[in-house]
Amino acid sequence: MRDLSAEIGKEIDLVTSGEDTELDKTVLDRLGDALIHLLRNSIDHGIETPAQREAAGKPRRGTLQLGAEHAGGDVVIQIVDDGKGIDPEKVRQKAVERGLIAENAELSLRETLELIFLPGFSTAQTVSSVSGRGVGMDVVKRVVNTMRGSIDIDTELNKGSTVTIRLPLTLAIIDGLQVRVGTESYVLPLDVVEECVQLDRKDLGAEGRRRIINLRGEVVPIISLREWFRLPGELPSIEQVVILNVDGNRMGMVVDHVVGEHQTVIKTLGPVFRRLEGFSGATIQGDGTMSLILDVKRIVRLSLGEAR
Repeated sequence: MRDLSAEIGKEIDLVTSGEDTELDKTVLDRLGDALIHLLRNSIDHGIETPAQREAAGKPRRGTLQLGAEHAGGDVVIQIVDDGKGIDPEKVRQKAVERGLIAENAELSLRETLELIFLPGFSTAQTVSSVSGRGVGMDVVKRVVNTMRGSIDIDTELNKGSTVTIRLPLTLAIIDGLQVRVGTESYVLPLDVVEECVQLDRKDLGAEGRRRIINLRGEVVPIISLREWFRLPGELPSIEQVVILNVDGNRMGMVVDHVVGEHQTVIKTLGPVFRRLEGFSGATIQGDGTMSLILDVKRIVRLSLGEAR
């Protein structure tokens, strides 16, 4: 980014987030060139020169953000720039000039932006070492598709553009917290876990339809995994509460035992189980047994929704 921005006379800051989001090395190797191309596109096409930015009332330095996170059953990678955005009318005109669509074709905004991924499409006025060769975005889309992912573009004129890549969690490795309820084993994504505490029955209470605990003077709603999944068996003498933070909402998840941290390679559930609420995949333990990976965000949202 530094080399390219200096070469074409632009001032750009790169901001990264989600560096601890992990993917299998083979996936990263396949994705690397595509990400570099998207970053180059944002630098070349998206972010304006310092003079253009000042004329538009923007700071001289542009900002390019590269972020990654686990979201539900996906790994989401985003490239966001605060540049000039994409003019859909220009995209349409170029597509007509290159014979990619008919002149009278009626397209929605999303369909128009999808034209960018067609082979041979480019809005560059001149061919350079950076752009204008009519190759690139179609290759990026093909690479993402081969990994059973998706790629979308959102844009706003004079505000910037966002490219979002979604990859299924089957390709991902996450740090998880393994817990046990009865004879069943589950894995919770570690990035939403704050702490684990012992459940003291005297701290239990109710607030409307929600069960709550008093955690050092703070009221925290709780979900019992045993009740959520309707698992049979007797309650242990001592239960554990895993305190979660999902989108700013704190909630406790009651389990029988906390086994410990566990790095997990995620496998998809079969088509029969794909519509089950609350699961994002499964993993095979070292002893050959299977543990289900919980979609904690979905469970928390469902629980809060039911309580309301």
